[in-house]
Amino acid sequence: MTDALDAAGNTTAAIGKGFAIGSAALVSLALYGAFITRAKKSPVHAIKSIEITDPWIFCSLLFGAMLPYAFSAMTMKSVGAAAQDMVNEVRRQFKDKDVKSKKKEPDYQRCITIAT
Repeated sequence: MTDALDAAGNTTAAIGKGFAIGSAALVSLALYGAFITRAKKSPVHAIKSIEITDPWIFCSLLFGAMLPYAFSAMTMKSVGAAAQDMVNEVRRQFKDKDVKSKKKEPDYQRCITIAT
């Protein structure tokens, strides 16, 4: 039974990856189109032609391509830090409960504060 569920999960993951790659390609094409449109209509430094070899365009595209990775990395880092804080808080509460050896209610508010 578990093998069948595992196979179904693997198939679902493989199909999901295909959709993710396809949507990423479409999004990158849409972002490039938006960049070209905005660059041509700029009131200050309007670009007459779009060439990838132009240093300004290449640097702008490179910077724009790095932004999603930077924000994703910051998000993952903050989630990891919050999870570690939660683990430390739960350990502290268990330690306090063992030391005092009294029935003490968990400090739910502290955990909620960490989570939010």
